[in-house]
Amino acid sequence: MERAQAFHTIMVEMTTGMLVLATLAILVCVWVSLLGGDRYQRLGDYADSTALFGAAVGLPMIALAIITGFQQWPLEAFLNSVIARNKIFTAIVAFGFWAAFLLVRLAAGRRLWVSKPLALYALAMGLGGFAYLVFTASIGGDLSGKPSGFEQLARIFVETRRTFLLPTAVSVLLIAVGVALPLMAFFWSKKKSV
Repeated sequence: MERAQAFHTIMVEMTTGMLVLATLAILVCVWVSLLGGDRYQRLGDYADSTALFGAAVGLPMIALAIITGFQQWPLEAFLNSVIARNKIFTAIVAFGFWAAFLLVRLAAGRRLWVSKPLALYALAMGLGGFAYLVFTASIGGDLSGKPSGFEQLARIFVETRRTFLLPTAVSVLLIAVGVALPLMAFFWSKKKSV
């Protein structure tokens, strides 16, 4: 049990580090592409490589953090705990945001930052992924009995003590939008490159 907790902590820290790095690099890329002009193009190129690296390493680390998290307690403990279900939900949403960013970045390449709509899309995916990473980490600290202080910030936006339940039709609609938006951005980025 202690080894599982230690390994989960390592995975969470690696995930957090990589994706915070990616988020900061995305902010620099958007600043350079929208406001910086040619003067800071070299900085933008470095930031783009950093964002790609951070997201490419951080995305599988989210999956490893989820897997190692499941090794800590019996499955029934997760299914019967509102807070644990919320942590699983927020981790999966964070994974979705970063997967959407990475899909579009790989499809568009460095041209992603030339297109204002795609750059803003990438920014929204990065900031959304970062926000849900903070929510997940805050819930994890709360679960482990070692609150980080972020849970007060997270509770401004999300109440972690109640399960997020939506009507089935709304859930299906959100899933459809969640799949459609990255695909639309992916195909739009391909169309712009032709």
